[in-house]
Amino acid sequence: MAIFLNLLPYMNRIEDSAELFERWKGGVEIPMDGPNWREPVNWHHEFSRFADHPGPISVHSPIWELNLATPRFDLLRNYSLDVYRECLAWSAKIGAEQMVIHPSFPVTPLFLRKESQECSKDSLRKLGEEARKLGIELAVENVGFREHALFDQEEFVRLFEEIPEITALVDVGHAHINGWDIPQLIRQLGTRLSALHLHDNDGYDDLHQPVGEGTIDWEPIWEALRELNHGYRAILEYQWDTPLETMLKDAEAIEKKL
Repeated sequence: MAIFLNLLPYMNRIEDSAELFERWKGGVEIPMDGPNWREPVNWHHEFSRFADHPGPISVHSPIWELNLATPRFDLLRNYSLDVYRECLAWSAKIGAEQMVIHPSFPVTPLFLRKESQECSKDSLRKLGEEARKLGIELAVENVGFREHALFDQEEFVRLFEEIPEITALVDVGHAHINGWDIPQLIRQLGTRLSALHLHDNDGYDDLHQPVGEGTIDWEPIWEALRELNHGYRAILEYQWDTPLETMLKDAEAIEKKL
């Protein structure tokens, strides 16, 4: 198990991220939607901020304005596929271990649910094959809330049985909002689980609070994770402007629990 810190807290003040790199030598997850959520982003320039970081790197590929699951608009789906191919190539170039991807746009109504699932699976299979060639893990995250969720818990588990080229990233906050049995999910996925996004919420909104500040029951989750006998990444994905001291304190506490 390795602890990572996602750079989300610095997205509105990216220059301040230097403090993290001065004090944190563990894993880092880089959101590719960019500093201040602006586009376009010169990612070759942005990498200069953390090129000397000694810890492992995970990349969170872009979320906004892309959709691998639309069965109605081939142009958007194929464009999104090309963007993610470019992101995989960049992730491999900087030496990232993993690239995280959303299987669909998380707030799009699913008018054609089964068709959307098949479109997403086809795209993920292609990207998974590309990731293997590049020597990087493609970690698929559970996203979407309630009627906007492309996969329910059982469908999410089956996704990794159907597509061996990808691995699972369990976002604990997202799973909590959707009422999933998170300890059971961890056990169901077993060795197919490569990473988790750890953050808390009230069971309704995706608040990205520090662990322990929401309504998630964490002890059964820690217990299930301690049962795993393979390596995985525990990524703290806290809301913007979360103080560095909070992240460092929680990273140390979670490492002790696991």
